[in-house]
Amino acid sequence: MPTKSRTPSKSAASRSNRSRDSSVAHVVEHLRHGIISGRYQRDSKILPQQIAERCGTSFIPVREALRILEAEGFILFRHNRGAWVTPVSLTDLEDLYDLRIQLETEAVAHCRPFEDSEIEKLNGLISRMSQSYERDETAKVVKLNQDFHFSIYDHCRSPRRLRMIKQLWLHAERYQQLSLQVRHDAADEEHGAIVVALTERDHEVAAEALRAHLKSTVSLLKAGWETVGRTDDMV
Repeated sequence: MPTKSRTPSKSAASRSNRSRDSSVAHVVEHLRHGIISGRYQRDSKILPQQIAERCGTSFIPVREALRILEAEGFILFRHNRGAWVTPVSLTDLEDLYDLRIQLETEAVAHCRPFEDSEIEKLNGLISRMSQSYERDETAKVVKLNQDFHFSIYDHCRSPRRLRMIKQLWLHAERYQQLSLQVRHDAADEEHGAIVVALTERDHEVAAEALRAHLKSTVSLLKAGWETVGRTDDMV
């Protein structure tokens, strides 16, 4: 008597989908981190088979991951030439910080009030950043700086604006990695001015202090860009 062929159960299909989603997420994180850190250099070609081997997966999750990163702006597809790391440029740097200034100052201007314990946390982060500067602990400075800013932006009343800010920060990290030799000695003072305004619950002044801080930051990044001889013609 012939046996009936079995179709995959819903639970098996669900497990397969979860496994694929996990593989895609792993590849996305691997590539995104590699692009931000400079492991995958700007305007370099991505070899899907190589990525699949590094991530211990098949071609399909890599292909899906590349499409996600294309939507995020980290990858571009060139006609008949495959996937490439998106170039960086001085123009893009300026556009990126224009958007950051607009979104982040609006977030601060309309964020909810800060409790005393939250102000204390911000001051503590400034102190730890200063210590890390003195020890030349660049990676720690970058992380503490991010913690400082998002300890403020997490008070934002607009979840959509916060998501957009986080996405812009990912792209900004590429430029920070290119200009790590530029040391922002005025950061403590600028961060402190933001915290003073937040302490006084004057969010408009805090937003203006943040605007000045971001403009100073982009000026330093542009100076670092010029120091290493990068121009728009090189990307």
